[in-house]
Amino acid sequence: MPDEFIGIVEDTSLVVPIAWWVLERACHQLAIWQRLFPVDPPLTMSINVSGKLFLTDDMAKRVASLLEECAVAANTVRLEITERVVMDHGDMVLIALADLRELGIELDIDDFGTGYSSLSYLQRFHYDTLKIDRSFVQTMSEKIDSSAIVEAIISLGGTLGMKVVAEGVETEDEVSRLRAMNCPSAQGYWYSRPMNQDAVNDYLRKSSTSNSTLNTLIH
Repeated sequence: MPDEFIGIVEDTSLVVPIAWWVLERACHQLAIWQRLFPVDPPLTMSINVSGKLFLTDDMAKRVASLLEECAVAANTVRLEITERVVMDHGDMVLIALADLRELGIELDIDDFGTGYSSLSYLQRFHYDTLKIDRSFVQTMSEKIDSSAIVEAIISLGGTLGMKVVAEGVETEDEVSRLRAMNCPSAQGYWYSRPMNQDAVNDYLRKSSTSNSTLNTLIH
């Protein structure tokens, strides 16, 4: 599972080439799906990226070249980073984020609430989405403080004009609690287990031939 190997990879010199490989494969695949399943607005993809990529001077330029190579519009790509990345590297990361935003890429804070307090950085840089860490979502029924934190993040995101997504939703009870808090979006096993490329192809194909409008966000 990712929790078991990502930490190890992050501590090696392999993390940067692997991170670029993932980003390149993801953008190429998004381009294929956008061509096979054209919708308005087009399919978008959320991609988790390593914080080590933000320590390279040419990250934004390289991403721009990749998008041009794939013929993918920047506003259909969403990059997810953890709040700790911003706290650990500060201004250097903020500069890279600003360059990416100029390209039109949406920027999301992943696992929000588990790192250091980053409220000052939310003031300095307007992200697009806060993603509530699953550790809070999955303990709402057991801990009052978890529910309070989830509700506070939902309110904070709304006040700052940001989207909010609850992560790790696995039960009907969690869905009900989030709905009661007016959480706008959620993701997790309750909605779908991870799917490989072929399974996603089948899902998109069935969705595109159904009566409902296909407008899918792929993580």
